[in-house]
Amino acid sequence: MTESGALTGSTLIAVIRNLYSKASRVLGSPWFRVAGTLVGAAVLVHSVNISKAVSSFASADIRWGIAAIGLTCLAVAASVLEWGVLVRTLRPATATSEHGLFAWSRLGSQYLQSLFFTQVLPAGVGGDAVRTVEMGKHVGHCRVLATLAGSRMAGMLGMTMWGLAAAVLLRAWLGNGIVAGIAVMAGVIVLIWTGALSADRLAPHRLVGRVSGALGRTMHSFTDSFAAYRSHPHAVAQCIVFGAAGWGINLFALDLAARSIGVEMSWMVLAVCIPLGLLAALVPFSVNGLGVREGVLVAFLVHMGLTTTHAASVALLVDLQMVPFALLGGLLLLRRRRSSAFPANIAVEPAV
Repeated sequence: MTESGALTGSTLIAVIRNLYSKASRVLGSPWFRVAGTLVGAAVLVHSVNISKAVSSFASADIRWGIAAIGLTCLAVAASVLEWGVLVRTLRPATATSEHGLFAWSRLGSQYLQSLFFTQVLPAGVGGDAVRTVEMGKHVGHCRVLATLAGSRMAGMLGMTMWGLAAAVLLRAWLGNGIVAGIAVMAGVIVLIWTGALSADRLAPHRLVGRVSGALGRTMHSFTDSFAAYRSHPHAVAQCIVFGAAGWGINLFALDLAARSIGVEMSWMVLAVCIPLGLLAALVPFSVNGLGVREGVLVAFLVHMGLTTTHAASVALLVDLQMVPFALLGGLLLLRRRRSSAFPANIAVEPAV
């Protein structure tokens, strides 16, 4: 290779690195995410009659609405069980689960409080951070992260299995491509589960420990937490079952909520469209997928036969479904803050 050719190649590499560095800074900028959210919301408002979609809630059938809230309560309870069974499996041997921190009532309160932060904070991991801080004081932060990761994977697997079942039933309408894509997604999640349960054997602990001792200890603690689940396969099975049951109940709750505002559709449509909308929310173009998620969901629902007004109403229902439970979590958080700020007086028996 000539000197000019080598110079040209090195210059091209330098240009590519410079472009990659600038693109990373732009994509990682919070202002870029805010701009993406505003653009997505503007496109959605311009394409859909939002006022007409909101007005449909005023004439909602209260009976279907109450039934939908009841099913959503069951879905939230299933989510608490999905996460709680993993937490109670990794609790210290000296701790009791019937009282105190590992009681189901306490775990349910922790979940609702984290749901409040998930709805309030712009990042979707706000609730996970709260649970990590609160529970990490007692069981270890890496163990709590393992329970959250396992709970998320169980929920994703349940969502994918329901989507796969709906895609098979709607195969004549959707085509084999959607079915194959969802089946591949389910297989990937199963592989992730398998890799996580064997991470203590697969992770390069020594290599990471040489680079950073603290990072190596963190990885070791995290992988050991998943290794402990291999000794408790019933806990993993229960977590997956609760995740699948919770998502199925959630789908039927949304179906009833849609009926309350006069939108007739099958749970199968929601089982296929909602995961696709959530998948679009992962792109780093908006704050927690706001605007983009709703726009993609509306587009898929319109493609499935709904009008733009009805599709926008359903998208609003998906966003508002967990708001009452988040408010309940906020009240529990406020109560806990007040109780910690004003401790109970201790009565002292006078000496005789």
